[in-house]
Amino acid sequence: MPVLAGLAFILGLNFFGCASTPPREQVPTPYGRAGPAQAKTFFPAKIKKVVVDAGHGGKDPGAIGKTIGAREKDINLDIARRLSKLLKDDGIEVVMTRSSDRFVSLSRRVDIANASGADLFISVHSNANRARSLNGFEVYYVSEKANDAKRALAAARSRPLRLKDAFFADNSLNLRAIVWDMIYTQNRGQAIELSRALCRAMADNLEVKILGVKGARFQVLWGANMPAVLIETGFLSNSSEERKLKNSFYRQKIAEAIEEGVRKYSWEAQLIAEAGRR
Repeated sequence: MPVLAGLAFILGLNFFGCASTPPREQVPTPYGRAGPAQAKTFFPAKIKKVVVDAGHGGKDPGAIGKTIGAREKDINLDIARRLSKLLKDDGIEVVMTRSSDRFVSLSRRVDIANASGADLFISVHSNANRARSLNGFEVYYVSEKANDAKRALAAARSRPLRLKDAFFADNSLNLRAIVWDMIYTQNRGQAIELSRALCRAMADNLEVKILGVKGARFQVLWGANMPAVLIETGFLSNSSEERKLKNSFYRQKIAEAIEEGVRKYSWEAQLIAEAGRR
């Protein structure tokens, strides 16, 4: 236990309030959808840098609407650009995985995010489904079903950690894997809280159905070193939502709602961090 206490101190993690694997029982979310019960989560003092990822691009158009032919890659990029400007106006540094219509592989997106040292990763997408009546907004975080032990071991092998020699003479693979497991647990808790804040902001600012917060094993979420969410802004397969997403005013409102969600999450995180230091 002293080793883990040292890890918690060095990394700024409240380790004793969390477990290496979150509990599986469910708790209500603000919109009636079940979500994972969360162990106590450490929050950063301030959000300083955010990675904004516009999904698809270049040779990969993503979903294409059936009514007016709206292309997901274009919708995603426009919202991402608008969001980036709003975040910069808030004094937040922004790193975009793509700022033009070009193809960027999923692994490259993860590499860009991890190299940035950002506090958050936000991937912007538009949805599609064979059931054309489906509509609404949803946010994904990396699922509890993701093998955190496997992720942690892979990260320990390939990603450097700055462990202070004054506390650790042993910088073994197993020790690094333990640290990464702690980090991933904390990141998941923060991503869930961010997802909820985004859903609340969307509900407050747009007339849109909120489908809730869900876990998934998308590669960009699975590989990110920081709290990561993937936003599905609406269904291009739904004729009404396709028309809305094609409208620049509506896309601006989406970007503003996402910015508000990030801002409120950051504010709440600062309050929690300050309370934890008292």
